[in-house]
Amino acid sequence: MIFLSFRPLQSGSTVLVRAVYFRICSDGTLRGPDNTISARYSDGLWHLGQARHISFECAGPVYLRITNSDGRRDYAGPYSSLTAADGAIYAQESLLGVHAVRSQLSGETSDVWQEVSFVSSI
Repeated sequence: MIFLSFRPLQSGSTVLVRAVYFRICSDGTLRGPDNTISARYSDGLWHLGQARHISFECAGPVYLRITNSDGRRDYAGPYSSLTAADGAIYAQESLLGVHAVRSQLSGETSDVWQEVSFVSSI
């Protein structure tokens, strides 16, 4: 089971979401196993219903299943924790990859991942 903990933009409670896996799609949606939209990423924020969240964290062990911009599939992990913030995925302080175009980072050379899934095993 994967648990995502969303950190609110303003004061408020952290929101916990769980599923067998989650995937961030190229359209900016975060979807679970039944393809239902759990959240949307736009304007640098995660939107859950009417609430806006600055990031989400996932405690591990967790693996990433990544579809690169050229369609190639890679796997990474396990990680003890991951954070999705600012259009990217981080392990601790290290940038793993980008899931959304980030115009504020002009020196960024990473390809944008087409899709990234958070899974408990590969």
